[in-house]
Parts: sequence; C-alpha cells; structure tokens
Amino acid sequence: MKLQRPSSSFYHWLLFFFSCITIVLPGYSQNEAIPPAIPEYTSVNRTAAEWEPALGTLIVWPLAIPYKLAIELAKDNHLFTLVNDETGKKEAAHWYKTWGIDSSGNTFLVIPQGVDASWTRDWGPAAVFPRKGKMMLADPKYTYATPVSSQKCSDSLFFIYGMENGRPVKTQTEDDATVHLGKSLGLPVFDLPFISTGGNVLTDGAGTSFSSCILLNENQFFGVNEESFRTMNREKLGFRNYNILPNFERRGIQHVDCFMKLLDEERILVAEPPNDHNLFPLYDSIVRFHLMTLTNSFGRPYEILRIKTNRYREQRLAAYTNSLILNKTIYVPLFRIKEDSLALETFRHFMPGYTVKGFNFDLKDEPYVSKQLADQYQDYGWNSGDALHCRTRAIWDPEMLLIQVKRLPSRMKPSEKKFVVARITDYSRKGLKADKTLLKWRVDGKGKWQSIRMTTSKSHNDYFAEIPSLPAGSEVEYFVEASSISGKRETMPVTAPAGRYKVLIR
Repeated sequence: MKLQRPSSSFYHWLLFFFSCITIVLPGYSQNEAIPPAIPEYTSVNRTAAEWEPALGTLIVWPLAIPYKLAIELAKDNHLFTLVNDETGKKEAAHWYKTWGIDSSGNTFLVIPQGVDASWTRDWGPAAVFPRKGKMMLADPKYTYATPVSSQKCSDSLFFIYGMENGRPVKTQTEDDATVHLGKSLGLPVFDLPFISTGGNVLTDGAGTSFSSCILLNENQFFGVNEESFRTMNREKLGFRNYNILPNFERRGIQHVDCFMKLLDEERILVAEPPNDHNLFPLYDSIVRFHLMTLTNSFGRPYEILRIKTNRYREQRLAAYTNSLILNKTIYVPLFRIKEDSLALETFRHFMPGYTVKGFNFDLKDEPYVSKQLADQYQDYGWNSGDALHCRTRAIWDPEMLLIQVKRLPSRMKPSEKKFVVARITDYSRKGLKADKTLLKWRVDGKGKWQSIRMTTSKSHNDYFAEIPSLPAGSEVEYFVEASSISGKRETMPVTAPAGRYKVLIR
C-alpha cells in the first residue's frame, strides 16, 4: 500500500501539540529558575561563622574568665586550655580538679604566652575551609599591642603598652602562637600578611564580614593599604563583601563585637544605649545610615534587632553583644545592673532553643585570680571593651556538616512558589545520606512535622524543596535537616525544631 504524505494542516496541528507540552519536574516547571542558596564564593577559601559546629573553646591559664564559666564550657563541649609551661599545667590541673572539671573535658596545650595571651579572640585563629583539603587555622599578623583610637577613622593610633624607639611595643609571642597551636592540634596554619584582629572581625560564613574602621587604620600603620586589605581578604578568606563601619567609641579599641553581633546570615543584634547616654546618637546613626543600607549574602536587607544596654560604671556601657555562641549555648557577660536579666531574655527571645547562660565576674568571688588580672581589672573582670567574647575562641570542627539556608520572606502570597534552598557541605567528604536530607514543615505550629526529601540543584552542594500551596492566613514553620555517612546530623536553625523559620501566607 502506498503511503500518502500528511497534509500541511496535519503538520500545523503536530507543531501546536508539541508546543503545548512542558516537562514537569517535581515541585517546579522548567521556566522557573531555582535560586542558589548562597552566591558562589569568589575564593577557594571560606571562613567559618561563630555559630558553625565546633569541638570546643580555646581559653588561657591563668584564667581571664570566671571559673564558673570554665566549668560550663568544659561541661557543654570541650576546653582547650593554653598553659605557658609544665608548671602552669600542673597548677591549672589542680584547680580544675578542685572545681570538678574532668580531665576528659579538657585538653592542655603548652604554648608560650605574652602580654595579650588572655585575648584568645583577638590573636587567635579563625577557621578557613578550602574547597579541597583540610581545615586551616588562619594566622593574621598580631604585631602591636593594642591599638586605640578616637572616633574618627583617620584619628591617630595610640597603643596600650606604649612605645619604644618611636614604635609600639611588639607582641611577637602572640603573633607566633597560632603556629604552635596548629602543631598541637595537628592542623595546617594559613599565614595572612595583614592584620585581622578577631574581636573586630565578624563574618557570616558566606562571604560577608564586618569591622570598624580602626582596622583599616591599623593595616595602614602596618603598611597595607585599603585596596590591598580588601583584595587579600577576598582571595584568602573569601570575604567578597567587607563592610567597614564607623568607630563607635569616643576613644577605645573600637572592636565591633562590643557594638553588634551576627546571630546568623540575616540578623544583626546591635547594642542600644539609653536615650540620655552620650553614645546614643552615634549608635543610632550607625544603625540608620550604615547597617540599614546594607544587604546580606542573599541580597536582602538585614533584620536589625536591638539589645538594650545601660551604664554599669559612670558612662561605660555593659557589653552584652560581647557574648559567645558555641553550638547550642550562648554565654553572656553580666554587669551587676538591672538590664542583665533583660539581656538574657533578649537572647532567649531572638535565639529560641539555645541555652542562654549569664556570668558575673566579681574578682572577690573567684577562688584563684592571677596578679595580672587583679592589677588590670581591680574589682570586676568584664568591661565595656573587653568581656566574654574577647577571651574565648572556638576550635571549629574540621569535619563539620554545615547547613546554610536561604529562608523564605516573612510574608508570601498563596500563589507564590515557596522554595526553600540550602547549601549543605559535608567537610568529612564521606557524603550525605540522600534520604536524610530533608525539609521539615508544619502549619500554625500544630501537628507533626511533614518531611520532604530535598533535591540537588545545579550546584552539587545546593538542595531545594517546595512547601505545598496553602491558604491565606496560614503560618508555616520549617527547618532543614541533614545527615552524613560520617555519622553527623545537623539542622538549621541549629536548635531545630525549637528554633525554626516562619513564613506567613497572606
């Protein structure tokens, strides 16, 4: 039988039919782009944020923190205690045993100490994760102790330990300490040819960082101009977005951790002085004209939260933002004023699920106080520019399972697609359990959590899932959970399900 050529009308019909076909994948159409969780890093390195998984806390002996804080740090995670020599190690071991700190909760590291040894935050190392290879300890220059300036960014630097031969006293011992620390912990050390004082560098772990402008002044004094500083931070630490804020003290070390605290990638907690304090206009100006104009690593404005502070000694302000987030606990310095209890409640409100602990530091109540600590602080161990955060530093988990979530807007329309996107990085490099990479959600805080298995995106570390369409008036709670073959399990928020994200459908 002879076949007939189809008519032209048939071809027209066929083209129309195929033009109407779309390939539908679970949860989204081919015309709908899945946004990346976090913009790709411009560097091969990534610097960890404070809230990322940590093994424990780095402190120094003789203690520069309350002994009760040392007890809690050892109980909650692990202590890494720096001692100057074997004599110091024996002394510390005696007191630790007296206080009930079990040897299994502490590791002594014998490392030479200089005048700034207690400020483990400032000279201590950040954790840098390369795309390939082992976690490294960043070792910036810690050359001079300790720069102070007035409010203007261009004001001259003064140094706490004064000058010799026209130059400030060097702190070579602290500058060398990270090399010794790396050897003790078996971690590679990554040399940084610029100043990056820990208390004046806050990062979100996603390529954004904050410092006050005294840091530019310090680097200029050291011989590193602003352009070189920004370039090296981008290339070596992955800080593609470096936010330099004005100095916030009339005169002081200007460390930004006494002014604000990053709670996560999208929220900043800022100290709020009383209206009649002489620093109120300056703090308010930095919030309104600087922080509120910035966008976070997801390209959205920051959520600015406030924590009320007040005078604890003349015009000095209680430094509640100078607190430590370590795994699922927040450790807060207290200043013997009525705002102490409010500060603890503020952290509990903004960080649900975290255990929040406050610590006074009356030296008369300490069973052991070194002469140096007593001479420097006299009666109370915390002050407005030097408190709990300054004297502690995390030792991050080299094989951490890291989850970074691009949360949904706080309000969405019923018709909008509700894609939750997360970057999940397994630094053990053993791989994720695919059936344990989940988005969990529920409506109006009721009932069981529903689970959706997350799908990989174009970037192999990015995963996404869609919350089903819901009617207006619903409030959805959700979080992300992942497990690795190495045996680690993490959630984001860290304290989920007590901590969770929310979106209102309206």
